[in-house]
Amino acid sequence: MKRESILLVVLVFLILSCNNSKSFHKLQKVDSVKFYVDPAVNSDDPEIRMAYGLNIVPPWPDGGSIFVNLPEHLEYMPGTKGIARHHDKRKNVWQISADSTEANYAVESTTEPGVFFSVKSKSTDQRARFEMSITNRSEKMLNSLRPMFCFQYNLLKGFPEKNTDNFMHTFIIINGKLVSVADLGVKNPGAIARMAQVSGCPDEHNWWAEKMGGFIEQRIDAAYTILTAAHDDRTVIVHWSPGKNLLSNSAIPCIHADPCMGDLAPGESRTVYGEIIFTRVPLKQILNEFPIK
Repeated sequence: MKRESILLVVLVFLILSCNNSKSFHKLQKVDSVKFYVDPAVNSDDPEIRMAYGLNIVPPWPDGGSIFVNLPEHLEYMPGTKGIARHHDKRKNVWQISADSTEANYAVESTTEPGVFFSVKSKSTDQRARFEMSITNRSEKMLNSLRPMFCFQYNLLKGFPEKNTDNFMHTFIIINGKLVSVADLGVKNPGAIARMAQVSGCPDEHNWWAEKMGGFIEQRIDAAYTILTAAHDDRTVIVHWSPGKNLLSNSAIPCIHADPCMGDLAPGESRTVYGEIIFTRVPLKQILNEFPIK
């Protein structure tokens, strides 16, 4: 996410919060993860429109929801050429099942004819699994794909509010151990975002965090990001494989555990796999209960 868009994005989600809360009221009594789409994301205003936006309701009473742009951006190099942006001029693409436990879509890029992408998601009890695929039926070589899947927790009740102690409640895995993002040094301690790169993914693309001084030099084990509640034992886990990076932005606030997709030649397809888990398992037992796959 580029610096000049930060303030606009923050404003957008303040505007959407009221509408999302009203829509969530219909799904307050849940015992498993549910999906829904808020009608507000179909705005004609490109800064409010969220063509790939999905709300995820946790299996907690009156727990609010997480809003995910899946994708926020999907681009390739050089020059971050856009395959998909959250503000693409199309109606929200998600199709939700009658019982709100499945959500999916399949579309062609509005800017790169011949490039198709899709997402399938299904919830069971405390988690939801995702399968994201991209197929290149164009004649272009899509170098170094860069997906950004933005999980925004401003509507998730009881979790850190924006620009507070967000990094203290965000954990990643380094050398097999959970580490708070707040405990990892960066060049500018006042930077609103932190990024870290997964070992083994050749696609770096961390210049935004490097420029603001929020890049974490240590390599992380996997795209596996953990967020803990402000005052109780609730925890959210997001992970994608194969993994590329962590991104945590305190101004939105959001977490990422984005996947590594590499190059995509004409005629090729690629699929990555993700998951979001809502749990009360103690933090020190997370890796035993939900190991990296």
